[in-house]
Amino acid sequence: MAKILNNLFTTKIMSAEPMTLRDLRVQTFKERKEGRLTKLPAIFYKRLKILEIQILDIIEESKSNAQRLEKANADVRKFSDMKLELHKNRERKLTDLAREKVNGQNPNMKNVHQNENEYLISLCTVIKKHRANTLLNETPIDTDITVLEEKRIEPEEKTTIKIEPQNNEYIEIKVLEDLPTFTGMDAKNYSLKNKDIVSIPIYNARILSDAGKVRLVKEVEA
Repeated sequence: MAKILNNLFTTKIMSAEPMTLRDLRVQTFKERKEGRLTKLPAIFYKRLKILEIQILDIIEESKSNAQRLEKANADVRKFSDMKLELHKNRERKLTDLAREKVNGQNPNMKNVHQNENEYLISLCTVIKKHRANTLLNETPIDTDITVLEEKRIEPEEKTTIKIEPQNNEYIEIKVLEDLPTFTGMDAKNYSLKNKDIVSIPIYNARILSDAGKVRLVKEVEA
C-alpha cells in the first residue's frame, strides 16, 4: 500500500528532488529560530509526505533484518518529532498573523503556504466570533441599580407574665382534715389539724382549697 501511494505522489511531482531527514531537520531548526513564518517551497508538504512513505517502505522491507529495522524505526521517530515541532511552530505563527489581521493590521502574508490558507482563514473567523460573543456584546453594568438592604426582622419580644406569689398576702382558712407539716411561701412551717381556723399565705391556701383540704374564709393582711 505504501508503495502504491509513493508511486502516486511521485507521479505528481516527478521533477521534485526527494526530501531527506537532514532537509527536514534544517527546516525545523530554521522555523524554531525565526520569529516570523519562514518561506516553504511550493511542494514542501508533498515532499514531506513522500519522505514519510519512503521511511515506512523501508520498515516493511526491513522486517527480516533486525539491525536495519531498528534504524528504520529510529528514523520514523525522528521524522515524527521534527514534523510535529515544525507544525506547532508554524501554527503558533499563523495564529499571530490571524490576530493581527483581525486587529486591522497589515501583516506580511507572503510566507503563508498555500496549504495553510484555509487554516488561516478559519483562525480569523474563530477570533472574530469569539470577540463578538465575549467583548462586543458584553452586558453593560447598570450603575443605577439600587441595592436594597435586607430588612432585618427583629423577633418579637415575648412578654412573659410571671405570677409572683404574694408572700405578704394571707387568707383565713378552715382546715377540713389533718395535714402534714409544710413550708409556706412565707418560709414558715405549718402543721394544720382538722377544724383549725388559721391565716396562711394565699398561694398555699388556694392550692389546698383546690385540693379540697381547706375552705377559704377571708383574706387578711399580714
